[in-house]
Amino acid sequence: MRKLVAAPLFVATLLLAACGTSNQSGGSSATAISSGSSGAAGAPAPAATAVTGTVALESQNIPVTPDAKLTLSLVDVTQQPGVTVNTQNFAPPQFPQPFHIPFSPSAINGKDLYVVQATMQDNGRTWSTKLQQPVLTHGQPANVKLTLSAEPTPAEKMMDDFQQAKRQTGAMKVKSGTSSKIGESRSWQVFSDVHGIEFIILQVNQADKGFTKTEYAYRNELPWVVVREQMPKPNAPATSTERAGWDDQGVLVLKEQVSDGKTTTLSDSDAKALHDQAEAEYKKFAKHH
Repeated sequence: MRKLVAAPLFVATLLLAACGTSNQSGGSSATAISSGSSGAAGAPAPAATAVTGTVALESQNIPVTPDAKLTLSLVDVTQQPGVTVNTQNFAPPQFPQPFHIPFSPSAINGKDLYVVQATMQDNGRTWSTKLQQPVLTHGQPANVKLTLSAEPTPAEKMMDDFQQAKRQTGAMKVKSGTSSKIGESRSWQVFSDVHGIEFIILQVNQADKGFTKTEYAYRNELPWVVVREQMPKPNAPATSTERAGWDDQGVLVLKEQVSDGKTTTLSDSDAKALHDQAEAEYKKFAKHH
């Protein structure tokens, strides 16, 4: 669960939004704490004793595993840091997931601003709401509809960074070469800048075993990302792809294998083999750099 530290400007913005806008879901089933509304007989309506609603997913294309854990928190964001009034957990959640976060009315200060925070952790991915939902005070409802959006995983962020870095190779120095022996031909491109070798692209054509293209990317002279594609011949669609990547501390972050359209986890031993090959290729070409 993430804690929210509400800066004064942030709180002021939410207060203005709370006073001037309605709930994003467009509805409420409970009386706001500070509304002061009255019933048909003129008596004050009973104060809400829970925040309720549902949580849905923005995208249905990303599967949610049985290991998913959804956490909802009622938080007073006027306080610094934010003060959690109560939480509710679902493990795993079932979407759309109804929720009911009870609280004591005496715990609510009508002058403060309260929000419902929702986060979900699943298989290395974080899901969260794009906007925080004000509730209870300043005319805000006690029943809300929340939508969770998927954030990129560390592995996805690494691949995005890899693709961006790859597009910058056009501005680097490049050295190319070829070699051949019976039953095999090789070609390579080595891209470098002021920091040294940044990329190596190695292609190996073995008539009886097919064609392999391997892209090695480096940071601080160390293996960063390796992508290896296997195909029956040059320029044919890849039949299998292996991806491995390491952070600045050498921790394996990206380990993925795609075969026949199915994505699975690359084994640690296969990832290590790619790392060792990346080191060997770097040392070989660095001698002539």
